[in-house]
Amino acid sequence: MNTQQPQPLKLVFRGRLDFGSQRTYDLVLKHWQTRIENYFKAEVLFTAEEVFIPEDFSLNVPQQTLMSTAKYWRNTTSLLQEVAQYALAGNVGAWWVQNGQVLGEYQIEPNTDKAVVAEFIRGRELVLQGGMEQATEALNNVIEKFARHAAAYERRGYVNYKLKNFNDALHDFSKSISFNALAPEPYYGRGKVLMLKNEWDNAVLDFDLTIKGSLAVQPIHWLARLRKGDCLFHTKRYAEAIPELKNYLQRKFHGNDPNLRFRAKAEFLLAECQKMM
Repeated sequence: MNTQQPQPLKLVFRGRLDFGSQRTYDLVLKHWQTRIENYFKAEVLFTAEEVFIPEDFSLNVPQQTLMSTAKYWRNTTSLLQEVAQYALAGNVGAWWVQNGQVLGEYQIEPNTDKAVVAEFIRGRELVLQGGMEQATEALNNVIEKFARHAAAYERRGYVNYKLKNFNDALHDFSKSISFNALAPEPYYGRGKVLMLKNEWDNAVLDFDLTIKGSLAVQPIHWLARLRKGDCLFHTKRYAEAIPELKNYLQRKFHGNDPNLRFRAKAEFLLAECQKMM
């Protein structure tokens, strides 16, 4: 008889959900506890005490890597999907990673007919479609209804960046960070604005936070490494830039990864840095 135990899974979680009020927070906490007692039987990766934050009515999962089983992975992502539907805003990412490859991924977020949720989804889709003015209107509506909507500020920051409203973009990215310091996207956006302002050292700090807050399997992680190398080149910190650029060029990018189009830029920057050494 084969008694060999299955290999544990490498699981990564990171994110935050905002419930917006004491009433909703109490409802979602009760739902969590009821589901644990009656269905999941405590076979999930987080306890309520670890993730629920009563001070601001949120669920907060700092980035962490856990080794566990497929059952705990299924149970945890399922329960997070359930409680996310109580939220007004937020996202929890969950990744099953093996040998640098993503075998499973969930981006867990609210998807309901609540006005804040529906309007944010509409605004986000308009951004993707290039309808920037309409997207701005939708995102403004979201922020008016729920002033702590970090993702709405981040998306509006992106719109302002594309429209070259750089001071407004800087404000929006910073507001997003103030409400959710876990997400890498607003740091990346703010770093790009700081580059345009020639604030290279401050941009490096933001790209470092992007790298720290993202996974190596995410495109934004490598985009931030390239931008960091670019900033270090501009500040003549060539010895620091070279390892970043070499790491970038050693990475294999596939499919529709946006990093594919920046390889030539990384090669140019590396060559320039090496000439200066």
